Amino acid sequence: MSRFADKVVIVTGSSAGIGKAAILGFAKEGASVVLHGTNAVRLAEAEKTLHAAGVPESRILKVQSGLDEEASQDKLINETIARFGKIDVLVNNAGVGRKPGTDASLMEHYDYVFAVNVRAVFRLVELATPYLEKTKGNIINVSSIAAIRKPLEGTVESIIYYMSKAALDRFTKNINQSLMKKGIRINNINPGPFETNILNRSLGENASADAVAAATAGMKLFAFPTAAKRFGDPEELVPAFLLLADEKSSFITGSIWVIDGGMSTWAPEATDLKL
Repeated sequence: MSRFADKVVIVTGSSAGIGKAAILGFAKEGASVVLHGTNAVRLAEAEKTLHAAGVPESRILKVQSGLDEEASQDKLINETIARFGKIDVLVNNAGVGRKPGTDASLMEHYDYVFAVNVRAVFRLVELATPYLEKTKGNIINVSSIAAIRKPLEGTVESIIYYMSKAALDRFTKNINQSLMKKGIRINNINPGPFETNILNRSLGENASADAVAAATAGMKLFAFPTAAKRFGDPEELVPAFLLLADEKSSFITGSIWVIDGGMSTWAPEATDLKL
């Protein structure tokens, strides 16, 4: 029998990148899945990928919405319950690096990033808890290696993102005990440099060529300070998602799983330096 047969799994931000790989992994293991994203084209493409993998329409719910407003968060949970009647796994994967566009002030970036990366996660956990308590389900938050160590790229906008992920780590560490009293586990996956869609989401649809080039150069800095010397493929994270969500992992809660190609332990060695 498939590992997640008869389970209902929500993956926010699952139309591309890490979220898309995760939702496909759960669906292949028999789960009914809630496909979520902000872009209609990417959502349609992700849905086609699920169908191509043999996942029937009866096991897919597609929800298009942002997460920076409470009405969108309510919509995600309410439509899941209306369609499937329960929630077994909540994967808080959606995240942003900055407010889309180029004209936002630093405080506008701050408010938007924290609204999506922290406040939305906090509230989705609150909304999902009564349902997860019934199923003895679990939560996986997608954080970042940036919560643990300072990457080479350090603009003020990027620092806001790093702060939001550190807050997410602290949330998981502090709430896991009270959730476990209800039979709910919560854990974080902290990826290092992976091929994702966060750059496109952050820049927006009308970003200039110069803005794209600058942001792309900044992203490349993430691969340099790793032992692997490359970006990861989102599919390389799927086994971690499945293991953390599996009922057999009942003793794993409040943990921070760093999967970063060796970034968190990287430091220049003597042979790397020209003294």
